[in-house]
Amino acid sequence: RAAHPNPVGEAGKPPMLRAKYNFDGEYYSWLDEDGAKRRLYLVNRLDSPTSGVVIASENEDAAILAREQFKLKNVKKIYYAIVLGKIYPHSDLWKDRLETRKLGGHLRSARAEGGNSRLAMLKYTVEEFDENGVGLSLLKLEPSTGITHQLRVQCAARAHPILGDATYGNFQMNKRIKAASKISRLFLHCAATAINFEMGGEAVEFSAEAPLPESFNKIIKFNSDIKKSFF
Repeated sequence: RAAHPNPVGEAGKPPMLRAKYNFDGEYYSWLDEDGAKRRLYLVNRLDSPTSGVVIASENEDAAILAREQFKLKNVKKIYYAIVLGKIYPHSDLWKDRLETRKLGGHLRSARAEGGNSRLAMLKYTVEEFDENGVGLSLLKLEPSTGITHQLRVQCAARAHPILGDATYGNFQMNKRIKAASKISRLFLHCAATAINFEMGGEAVEFSAEAPLPESFNKIIKFNSDIKKSFF
């Protein structure tokens, strides 16, 4: 589901809550069982195809302070992704300059030099290779910068696109895996987010985790349907 509804007139996935959403204040609102007004303020978002941790707060002041840390890039995030190919070395730091533009009403990023490009840094670690011999890698991704579609672009730029990526991916392989596994998704998951800030003179340390979806195991672990389809 999407972190919030799309603006009127734009199609997209249903929002994570069935409640009114205020785009200016970035919060959901509803009446609870006692008729009291409730609000839930979004702190961050994920691209709609990405699963995992989305942070929200019922306290507006806390949400504002936490959002500021996201803007300042003072947030630690851990993602997992299934990518095409076996990656060597098993751990490294990728550095690229990326530029984001609006194309056809959608934001897209690509490697670029100069202009409005920004430095993107991403540490990866290979967790395991798939047990079906298809040639897939499960990666742990730790970005130290936050640029639109950064993880997807940096993986694709090295010929290791994220499985199921309908924008930067290998469309033929996406189609084959989808047909074999009956799973349709972008295999990118935000597993953990940690954030620190000060509120009312006191330090606030917050972290949240989301377990790896079972769909990842169905692709990485032995799967007779995938094995038959490729061999």
